[in-house]
Amino acid sequence: MYRQKVASAIAELREAAAQAAWTQWGAIFSFPASRRQAHAIVDPEALLLGSLALSEHEPRLRGVVQLWARHESRLLSVQRMKNLVPLFRSAVRERLAEFARLAVTEGGDQRWRSVASRSSGAKPIRQRDRQATPVLEGGPPLMLRLRLGIGVGIKPDVIAYLIGVAGGRQPVLLIAKATAYQGRAVRRALEELAAGGFVETRPTAPISYRVDAGKWGQLLAIDPNDPPAWRSWAAMYGFVAALMEWSQRLPAESDLVLASEARDIVSEYGVMLDGSVRLPRMDQYRGEAFLGPFMDGLKACVEYLEATV
Repeated sequence: MYRQKVASAIAELREAAAQAAWTQWGAIFSFPASRRQAHAIVDPEALLLGSLALSEHEPRLRGVVQLWARHESRLLSVQRMKNLVPLFRSAVRERLAEFARLAVTEGGDQRWRSVASRSSGAKPIRQRDRQATPVLEGGPPLMLRLRLGIGVGIKPDVIAYLIGVAGGRQPVLLIAKATAYQGRAVRRALEELAAGGFVETRPTAPISYRVDAGKWGQLLAIDPNDPPAWRSWAAMYGFVAALMEWSQRLPAESDLVLASEARDIVSEYGVMLDGSVRLPRMDQYRGEAFLGPFMDGLKACVEYLEATV
């Protein structure tokens, strides 16, 4: 029976995701003490949603989320958060509503009113924790740094993405999918950025865009030959959240049922993850045989989280 093996593998992945989230918070906040350093670009909306999903497992994440709601919610995109939240289960959506309530009532950020709930207030945090301040330097906080300079919206995020793919040319559809904005809005933003000289166009079909990594590296004090990488953090944290919820009700009747439910989750998230994580081929396996490569896929996700944060 695979049930216990699957439960253990999910627990290992959950722990790896929690450690990755804590490491990423350490890249944008001064107080988290992590033995690891983030290297990839921190996706703030994905990090917040992932932290909400993992907060019951790792209480430290709950505390830093509350701090962010009270002090730095202005650096988040409400619209992008709404675009990404469908990747997560209902528990995360409820916790996001509480985050929004704190952002409105204690952070004074009225943009979050449409997301806020009427839930009871969160427990107060210690006054010394309130003094934590963002650390916005280097490569990992790139999205937040660009938002501070340009404003919260599509333009700084697509620039961060183009820097994160090492200046390679990218079509609008791929940029929109990666950044979780509507394609038409992304196209308009890119056209305006190109007209202003912030990005470059390439005469491909369809038209594609890139950035001059050397110029942006000099401006942002990052190595243009080794820029911080863009990762699909929203898909990864959404996948982990789905597995965590599933692990609470793993079927015990047979491996066949277990494999069927595992396949459903992989079908939902596998395509989004496949561009980042080297997942094993699973589509050719039927019935209980699916569980072997599924376990290998979970191990690959753990290795990805440990190596690419």
